[in-house]
Amino acid sequence: MEWLSVVNIMIATAHNITYLEVPQYGDPRRDADLICHYVSERGDPPLHSVKWYRDNNEIFRYTPGQQPPTRTFNTTAGGVTRGSCNMNSCSISVVLPRRYNTRVSFTCEVSTEGPRFAVVNQTKYLTVAVTLKEDPVITGVSGNVQLGEDVLLNCSTRPAMPPANIVWYVDGRPEKTEPWMSDNTEVSSADDFGLRSSWRPLRVRVATARGFIVVRCEANQPTRPPYMRSSNATLVVARSPHLSMYTASGSSSAEVAMVLATCISIHIFSKYSALSEV
Repeated sequence: MEWLSVVNIMIATAHNITYLEVPQYGDPRRDADLICHYVSERGDPPLHSVKWYRDNNEIFRYTPGQQPPTRTFNTTAGGVTRGSCNMNSCSISVVLPRRYNTRVSFTCEVSTEGPRFAVVNQTKYLTVAVTLKEDPVITGVSGNVQLGEDVLLNCSTRPAMPPANIVWYVDGRPEKTEPWMSDNTEVSSADDFGLRSSWRPLRVRVATARGFIVVRCEANQPTRPPYMRSSNATLVVARSPHLSMYTASGSSSAEVAMVLATCISIHIFSKYSALSEV
């Protein structure tokens, strides 16, 4: 019973970190915003300090009992540009390293006043990357296709870093690479910010009479953890070569029927007019 009482006292003396906000990915062109939320329980001593660490280096400290209450510690990896703290939360903005795919740990440490100075902390990781803000774009899909036709598609992404690797799926199965195609995703040269676009072609032989083919393009950025966006497109296999030429322009089957009915009506009217003249 005495041992249990000691444990309860130790738990009661530490504040609780309720939530640590650290983005999973951070754009090195912008500061990253971090927030540590904490709460005191009944019987807890007053808050002594809140400290932020980048990896193992302290970068910011909030001590409400001192003047000034905040202090920054700049490091070679980049410092803190802004800090705002109170008795329930502490938020900072930090400069990120320019090395893409770098993984950085950020730790929030909350301690209470003595004599015990109980400490609690939480750590989360941020990966330096410019993730894709939009789904990849599939081009080359032009209405209906014919059985036996070869269709050339392309999947491309907006600039990002690290550049995305593109994988095609046809009806849920990974693509079979054609001999004349490169097995790798094509990547553009870097823009002014060091970002690169990706693209990859796909040739599909229409060999199904099912009525449609579903293609899927996945763009995967090799970050930690990996980041992925995707797009789908459907190729409609036309039943009749003549009707497919019309419906490919966006006309519906009802419009096709109307055109055929109009043609028949004109033919009957012309034949009736010719008989009347005789």
